[in-house]
Amino acid sequence: MTDQPKPRTISVDFDGVIHAYTRGWHDGTIYDPSVPGAIETLAEMQRTFAVVVHTTRDADTVAGWLCARGLNAIPDHRTDRVFWNERETILVSNRKIASLAYIDDRAIKFTSWDQARADIEDLT
Repeated sequence: MTDQPKPRTISVDFDGVIHAYTRGWHDGTIYDPSVPGAIETLAEMQRTFAVVVHTTRDADTVAGWLCARGLNAIPDHRTDRVFWNERETILVSNRKIASLAYIDDRAIKFTSWDQARADIEDLT
């Protein structure tokens, strides 16, 4: 079996991680400024990694919002995309793209099912 290189992509959640998201979904608009440090960190990450922003929002709208803040971003309209390896352009997607890491404010880090079950129980 040939060793495959690790993906060089980092996926980042949009709401609550990049967009402050203080009122929740609200009416679907992107109403808040960026989380402090988000735009600068995304720009820095692009020097080393391909970056995917994942969101349940309209990908075109999110890409436009990122571009308005000086980042080069495009919406993902492909339904068959699995990988993204472009470092100069952020891909905005509604799909989970293969990544080295996922940055998300609502994640439960998985180490075992016992730990996951305990973390889920803590949510109730």
